[in-house]
Amino acid sequence: MRTSNKDFVVKNTNPESKYYTILQYQEFIDDSECYRTDTDCDKVFAKAVKLGMSKNITTTNPTQFRYYVRANSKKQLFDPFPRYGISENKNSFIDKVCKGENNYIEVTQSAFNKYLNFLKTENNQWLVQAQREIL
Repeated sequence: MRTSNKDFVVKNTNPESKYYTILQYQEFIDDSECYRTDTDCDKVFAKAVKLGMSKNITTTNPTQFRYYVRANSKKQLFDPFPRYGISENKNSFIDKVCKGENNYIEVTQSAFNKYLNFLKTENNQWLVQAQREIL
């Protein structure tokens, strides 16, 4: 049975930002097989935000992004996967109340890609390598 193009609906995603999450919270999978959502919410662990460029500036790479990952107040990257009942996110009262747990820090593209690999594979080595790059 042949279908027409009217049957297909293109999802309208925001080209200005890309929000990354884990398998349990994903709304769709992008071309690089990363788990993504359409909106920024508490289930987003990394995001790429498109830079605003002036119309007068020309560049060879028109799609430049700033990369952010979720981290605690001590700049330790967030691990959304429970590990055998061990809680590594123990912080003091001041850290929880005053500094906040759900902050994003800006990272390099290399650290960002390693963190995305961690979110895709749940392999802790990717998290360790990304953590090394931001310190």
